[in-house]
Amino acid sequence: MPIPLRVQVGARSGRSVGPDVDAGVEQALVAVAERALCRGAHAGMELLLRETLRLTGASGAALFDGRVCVARVGSGIPLPMSGGGRMLKVWPERADGEVLERLSAFGSTLLAARARESAANARHTKLLAQRRALEREVARWEQRRSNAAHDLRTPLMVIKGYLDMMMKGIAGPMNATAQRYLDRMMRAAQDQRALIDHRLGRGEVTDLRPLLHAAFGPTSRHAQRCTVTLALPERPLLVKRARLEMEIWMRAMAQGLASTRATTMALQVEALEPTSCWRVHVTTRGGDAPSPKALIRMRELTRRLGGTLQAPTDEEPRWVAQLPAELGPPGTG
Repeated sequence: MPIPLRVQVGARSGRSVGPDVDAGVEQALVAVAERALCRGAHAGMELLLRETLRLTGASGAALFDGRVCVARVGSGIPLPMSGGGRMLKVWPERADGEVLERLSAFGSTLLAARARESAANARHTKLLAQRRALEREVARWEQRRSNAAHDLRTPLMVIKGYLDMMMKGIAGPMNATAQRYLDRMMRAAQDQRALIDHRLGRGEVTDLRPLLHAAFGPTSRHAQRCTVTLALPERPLLVKRARLEMEIWMRAMAQGLASTRATTMALQVEALEPTSCWRVHVTTRGGDAPSPKALIRMRELTRRLGGTLQAPTDEEPRWVAQLPAELGPPGTG
């Protein structure tokens, strides 16, 4: 059942519209309301003023917000309002006060909507300016980070180069004491380089622990289909990739393991300090081999992360995935 025009107009203006109001005014106000919704309050005000001239036969019309003329159409110059408030004014003065009252009430609604739009645009402009200022500040700090990393790495590379030549005997033979000192200096240089990379390195890291719990924890779908055991280190499982990439990889792994229809599953994660990797072991019992499509997707996504994936074989009946880890600077656990 269509909504009557007078009901639509009343909903827009907040006032009841009786059946005795001219149908032409109702149709005009509905058209103005639709224009305001589609193109904004200013477009609605322009159409309202044109409809006012058509309905009243006046030579000019204007909308006032206090003493400020917000919009006007027609010929002539509107005189400023003596009082405050929002209202519609036409010239020359007309006798059909009921029509003007209805149009003026709707004009007040449009003026209030225009004020809200102006405030929202001002907030948007302010937020956009703040965002651009933050982007410039981030760019300056990024340049400072890059310069600091370069300035710290350059002399360290020279030191490591001379230490490497001395350890190879290019500078002549050395006794055991000198060799021991060189070993300590080389380890200190390597630790310093790792610390610089950790503090001033660039790139996102993601904690694998919450993703593993979401995919294989007690409340996951895997736990509803089979018995799952998780053995995770106490430390955060930081991987040198963005969270979105890790979520896609984890979803593919969960779907691939689910395709085996295993009855039990044991998942274990351990750190490989020398290679800065996380090794993920998954041992399954029962079920079948994964689907070829799922296995190809799992291997491809693991390769994109810079890792490797080994499917179960007769010699090694376990899934083994290795992912690049962010293990922190030397000396951290």
